[in-house]
Amino acid sequence: MVDKVLTVFACLALTFVFACGGSKTEVKPANATPASGPAAAVQTNQYKGEGMVKALNPNAPSIEINHGDIDGLMPAMQMEFPVTDPKLLNGLAINDRIDFTVENDPEGVKVVAIKKIEVTPQPQK
Repeated sequence: MVDKVLTVFACLALTFVFACGGSKTEVKPANATPASGPAAAVQTNQYKGEGMVKALNPNAPSIEINHGDIDGLMPAMQMEFPVTDPKLLNGLAINDRIDFTVENDPEGVKVVAIKKIEVTPQPQK
């Protein structure tokens, strides 16, 4: 009798484990760019950020950015990102304010677009 109860319990437990773990739901941030077509097979999301340039390395190529929260990806911090094209670093200098786009794909996070924010000087009082 005990053996039958243990067998039934084990079967119910296994059924529960497989039923609960069988499907996964992916939650995408509202500002993520959805992939489509053949590229959808390899999930890639893009995220917008804003920050200040802290270092440039055209040889890597990479950029170190002190940035605010990147919604859906990471909190505010200072970190170095690889860039997809060294030309993205052209015209940038340390302490420039920038808008940037990062792409998060299976190979990691990298900067795919950078736009310098032009700061208008405030008139002297």
